[in-house]
Amino acid sequence: MAKQILILLFLLQFPLLRAQDEEDIYNKILVQYNLQDYIGCIETCDQMLKLYPKNYDPYKIKTLSLLILGDLRGAQSEAAIAESNGVHFKGNAIKALLDEDFKRRFLLKFFYKKTKVYPELGYRPRYTLKDSLRGALRPERTCFNVTFYNLKLKIDPKAKEISGSNDITFKVIQATKRIQIDLFSTYTISSITWQNKPLTYNRSFDAIFIDFPKNLQVGSAQTVSIAYSGKPQKAANPPWDGGFVWKKDKKGNYWDGVACEHLGASSWWPNKDHPSDEADSTLLTFIIPKGYDVISNGRPRSKSTVNKDFVSQSWFVSNPINNYDVTFYLGKFFHFSDTINNKLGKYPLDYYALPSDSGVARKTFAQAKEVLEYYEQAFGEFPFMKDKFSLVESPYEGMENQGAIAYGSDFIKKDMGQLYLNKKWDYIIVHEAAHEWWGNSVTASDMADIWIQEGFATYAEMMFIEHTYGHAEYMKEIKGKMGQIFNMWPLVQNHDVNEDAFASNDCYTKGAVTLHNLRCTMENDSLFFKMIKDFAVKYEKQIVTTKDFISWVNLCTGKNYEPFFKKFLYDKNLPILKYTYTRDGNNILLKYQWDKVDKGFVMPFCISTTGDKNYKIIASTNPQEIVLKDASTFRFYTYLLDSEKAERNGDTYYWTRCDNSQKPNLK
Repeated sequence: MAKQILILLFLLQFPLLRAQDEEDIYNKILVQYNLQDYIGCIETCDQMLKLYPKNYDPYKIKTLSLLILGDLRGAQSEAAIAESNGVHFKGNAIKALLDEDFKRRFLLKFFYKKTKVYPELGYRPRYTLKDSLRGALRPERTCFNVTFYNLKLKIDPKAKEISGSNDITFKVIQATKRIQIDLFSTYTISSITWQNKPLTYNRSFDAIFIDFPKNLQVGSAQTVSIAYSGKPQKAANPPWDGGFVWKKDKKGNYWDGVACEHLGASSWWPNKDHPSDEADSTLLTFIIPKGYDVISNGRPRSKSTVNKDFVSQSWFVSNPINNYDVTFYLGKFFHFSDTINNKLGKYPLDYYALPSDSGVARKTFAQAKEVLEYYEQAFGEFPFMKDKFSLVESPYEGMENQGAIAYGSDFIKKDMGQLYLNKKWDYIIVHEAAHEWWGNSVTASDMADIWIQEGFATYAEMMFIEHTYGHAEYMKEIKGKMGQIFNMWPLVQNHDVNEDAFASNDCYTKGAVTLHNLRCTMENDSLFFKMIKDFAVKYEKQIVTTKDFISWVNLCTGKNYEPFFKKFLYDKNLPILKYTYTRDGNNILLKYQWDKVDKGFVMPFCISTTGDKNYKIIASTNPQEIVLKDASTFRFYTYLLDSEKAERNGDTYYWTRCDNSQKPNLK
């Protein structure tokens, strides 16, 4: 009987012993995770899951460990198991990484909420004739080159209507009897004339096809005048969802403007609405209610009274200008100014703010001078010295309107998330000022190449941060950009259709990170920065393509970077660092190579081992190996891992995959 009791007590005790062992293993997992021993953490998770397959707690920690190590596919696989067993992940950022459907729904909700997209087309719209009329360089466009716009526009804020005319002067490149001009079909055209004679025309969607009575000869200069009127589209969420902004300031005065990038300048004035053609100069005349000012691009030219209710103000732009950069700000403004002197001379800095914000505007806008002076060092002298640089308080957030930048971030609003980690520099000023070089001067020839404008401008911000606060602060900002990338669409995709390349905002974040990766791969900061500056100078006030930049990089480095750019610009997926590891006493043998890339792809990565010993490793598509001495673990410097201790120019953006066929035995 006593023996039976002892057996019963033993059997009753067994589950308690098992539970204690299970808890000990789980505690070990937590300790390894907190010590950033993610390799060991995964190994211990696998051990626990093998011993206790119905305990799903380790899946969450294993998933996060895989994610931090950069193994996205592995993390997604483990997360799916965890979710199916009731273990859920919180936070949109983590969900967007682990759940492709969640990420897709999240992005389409914001960027394609009004447009149907198709999975078989990479979640892009099915493009139609309307898209190609807007985005393609058809013969009716390539036959002429605009040299001058003379836009005269009456703005009636009370009626929310506009009316006016545009005299379009152009040079004939190919003999033609027909040209295409663009203007939204919502406007009424009252006349189109040439040499004081009416012309016939027809409209197809937002394109106007104008017919001449005879062939226009090559090299000749011609002018057509288009008179029109109507109600402009109201901006739903400017500047991203663009159109006219009809608002009033705190005192009830009119405060109006327009933002039309991607939507198109033809949403409010007739022009050749394609980024590949900019007029050499532009005269802008606005008829506005008496008692108000209108601020625009270029420099003010004249003011006059029209009648008892309206006045006329003109601005002249002596440089080429993107059509979507042409703008106006109608309101009552307080004006103050400064100047910058450089080796070419001097140019004005003009600032316009609502009178109620004059004090804070003086303090905030003062940042612009230091920013511009740095950009002149980095990218060459200010491209538009004959005009001006100005910041204008606007009824919508920032927009890089050439020489008249919209500043609408409500002056250092700390809760906007638009400030840098140092909390001292205003995002709108630093970013939009960079566009005077990247976008306004060096201009992408197609919306599909918009990363050239937004990626370079965003990287210019990072350069300014590094210049001001040092490389460690630069890396913090770069890692932040890596964490905001979605990788749903390639950076460069469909040309000739006015592609919404802004969707997901990767053109900003991934564009900048691509330049960071290029810098790391070149391993020559002086050459990298010289190459960027020389590109800005060589293509000043010119139209460029992505291929132009790739060719420039190859020329400057004497190397072939085609595989690098093919992966980061034309493929939505990242390069995969495929690796295996084995333990050999106190050492680890790490074998590695880049996968899912073309042969010739080279890029560094950085790892940390026991005792925070760092290795910067140059990897290619060929198998390589390294012995990590006196190492019980290692971790990759991915964007989820703090990079303060990473080797300089070694902390790049990629995913990983561990190809160990068997998990190493635990020591």
